[in-house]
Amino acid sequence: MPTIQYAEQTLYSWLSKNIPAITQTYSSDQLREKRKQLFQAQPELSHDLSEARRVHLSQLAAEFDVQDDWVETAFDVFYEARQKVKLFPDVLPVLSDLKQQYRLVALTNGNAHISKTGLLSYFDFQISAADVQQAKPHPAMFIKAMQKTGISAEKTLHVGDHPVHDIQGARNAGVDAVWINRFNQSWSMNAAGDESGSTAEDKPEQQFIDLYQLNEWLKR
Repeated sequence: MPTIQYAEQTLYSWLSKNIPAITQTYSSDQLREKRKQLFQAQPELSHDLSEARRVHLSQLAAEFDVQDDWVETAFDVFYEARQKVKLFPDVLPVLSDLKQQYRLVALTNGNAHISKTGLLSYFDFQISAADVQQAKPHPAMFIKAMQKTGISAEKTLHVGDHPVHDIQGARNAGVDAVWINRFNQSWSMNAAGDESGSTAEDKPEQQFIDLYQLNEWLKR
């Protein structure tokens, strides 16, 4: 089960026990749809998913005319479950190798944090969309990372699995990128419907099925 789905189910179970009126009225899918509506009404929240979750829960408290003193506890239930990330087997050995030679920075549009997912010792630091109030593919996170490390775009390489958020985002910052395509996904399928207009021709020159391949390429 994807981590985000697990976290949402964990929160839904907590709500069922503690604020049952909400789950008696809305299914998990319906609550997810209400969050989408929140993003449409307040698009600035898309840059801070933790705050968006809190606002959503506060809105539910108001809708059901109950005190909102449970909101932070409910958020914590979701947040802790969100950190239970199952790492691919290549992640730790490759990061352990790479950190000996490179400065590593984690960039995320979400609210998983390296201090909670067992990755803190492998990265110099993390930057989230909330930190710069912009989500990938906006270049703000990439630029902030280069500013903090003092490393130029020409000497920076971004590694990611999303054609738009990662590959296009890096390009928007003038940074080269490689695509980790673990499941042999179609580039055009991944980019379909994105406003950036990415096409199959925009596929990066380098793509790998896992981090082991990336590491071997970097050693050449």
